[in-house]
This record gives sequence, structure tokens and C-alpha cells, in this order.
Amino acid sequence: MESLKEKVASLPTQPGVYFMKNKQGQIIYVGKAKNLKRRVSSYFVQNKQHSRKTKEMISQIKDFDFQLVDTEFDALLVELQNIHQIRPRYNRSMNHYEEYGYFQLLNRSPYLRVLTEWSDEHLVLGPFYKKSKMLTFREIVNSVYHLDGPLRDVRGIVRDFSEVTPQEDLALRVDEIRETLLGRSNMFLERIQQKVDQANQRNDFEAAAQWWNNYLLVQRFLRRNRQLLAAANDNVFVGILAENGQYYCYLYAKGQILQRVVYTRKPKPEQAHRRLMKDTRKKDWSLLAQKVYLNKQDVDLFPLFFNYLNRNGEIHFFEWPNA
Repeated sequence: MESLKEKVASLPTQPGVYFMKNKQGQIIYVGKAKNLKRRVSSYFVQNKQHSRKTKEMISQIKDFDFQLVDTEFDALLVELQNIHQIRPRYNRSMNHYEEYGYFQLLNRSPYLRVLTEWSDEHLVLGPFYKKSKMLTFREIVNSVYHLDGPLRDVRGIVRDFSEVTPQEDLALRVDEIRETLLGRSNMFLERIQQKVDQANQRNDFEAAAQWWNNYLLVQRFLRRNRQLLAAANDNVFVGILAENGQYYCYLYAKGQILQRVVYTRKPKPEQAHRRLMKDTRKKDWSLLAQKVYLNKQDVDLFPLFFNYLNRNGEIHFFEWPNA
């Protein structure tokens, strides 16, 4: 372990990715760091906050490698690529994309289904990476809209009961869910907010708290779903990140980062877009044009791109290039 500490002491303080190895030389963990020396050294000091799993992993570390990159964002990209490729034992996040799922909205019972694979039948959205959250989301949908169960044929959920038949009301409920999933309606959140208010008015604060938790879960899900819709459609995004006196520009489309360029002065978004497009092969565009939906491997990259660059840089939208 002393030789490892000496190796850590000589690490640079730049951003990078580290690869922890066991005695057989197998990579058991891949991590990223804004400061490699600080992050890697944290594994070799006593820390009560280390989980049991982390302590188990540390006990097996016999060596490590590292790769330097320009920015923390580049480290995130390289980390993701290597986790998908190597599938290290102790990486939980981004390591099980085969288990991700899709939502399918039908116009017949059971209406909202959780799928393991993509389907071309009816409206399908995803992939989403937590099936447990998907099942919870479906339960909340049913608790508001009563698509299944004894209240399925009641009226007055979407429209006044005197204006529609039970069948018409059910059809309106399905339509409202479809508009919500397509990012065109906020009525689902408004109906949950009404549940919160009604529970508070009758002093049922436990129910109000539960409905508020449901509101937050649905809000997060719909925010992610809007990002998914944007990423899966024929849209092109340019991300610009300022770091160390330079400007790093990334071209993203349909779940992939296609190109990266660096400027010493901040470029206008249009300027960066032209340069990135020029450096991208036409073959890559033709292949992407045929892509109808994001696959399970794509889904880890799009929140990384949107969330990190929205927080730390800027993102600009451009139309899909002409053939």
C-alpha cells in the first residue's frame, strides 16, 4: 500500500479518469475527478463515510492507472465510455443499461405499460434507467386518472360528469396523459397539486405530504422526459464550456457527441456550430438520420450533457442539417 501512496503523491492535480486494479490486473472501478491527486488520495486515508462496498473495493486495489483530460466534463465523458466498455465490478451507476425500460401508452387496457425493449406500436418513450421509479410513476398516473381498477368507469375526472359518458371521460384521460408524455401539457402536475391542496384543507397532512412527494417525482420524471424528447428528435445541440481560459465546444445529436473543438476566445454559438459541423463526417450524419429512437446505451449520455452544461456552461439549439 505504501507504493500506492507514493504513486498517488506523484499524481497531477488536473482533471482525469482513474482505473483501479486488483491483484490480477483487472479494472474493478473507473472514476472521474476534477483534481486527480485529491480524489485518488481520498481512497487511501481513513474515512468513516466510506460505505461497506467502497471499503471492500479499496481492500482489493493493488494498482491504478489514470488518463488526463482537459476538463471535468471530458472526464465525465471518458468515465462513461469506459464503464460501458469495461463494466467494472464496483461501478453501480451507468453499468447496467440493459435493465433500462420504456413506457408504452396504448389506447386500450392496460394503457400504460413498462417495456424492456422498444416497440413500434403506439406511443413509446424512453429509455428510462430506473424501473422502480417507472413503476411508481405508473402508480401515480393510475391514482390520478384511474385507468384501471374499480373507478375506471367513473366520470368527472377530466370533464364535468354531466358533460360526458364514462367512455368519453376515459378517452379524455388517456389523451391528457398522452399530451403530458409528449411534453405538451402540465395538467398532470396541476391535478396532483390539487390533491395536495385538498388534503391540506381537510387537515390530512400525511396525505398532503405523500401527494407532494408524488408531485416532485413526477416533476423530475417529466423534466427528464422533455430532455429525452429533445435528444431523440432531429435536433442538434452545441454545448460551450469555459475553463482555464479556453472554450470547449461540443456537438451533440441523437444520443451522441459527434465532435469537439477548442477556442482561445469565446466563439459565437453560430461560429462554433459551423466549425463543429464542418469537422463532422457526412457518413455520421447519414447514420444518425436513420436513427428513430435512443437506445439504452445512449441514455446515460444525454442527462450528462444537458445537466452539466446547463449548470456550468451553455447549450444552443440548431436545426438538423440538410442532406
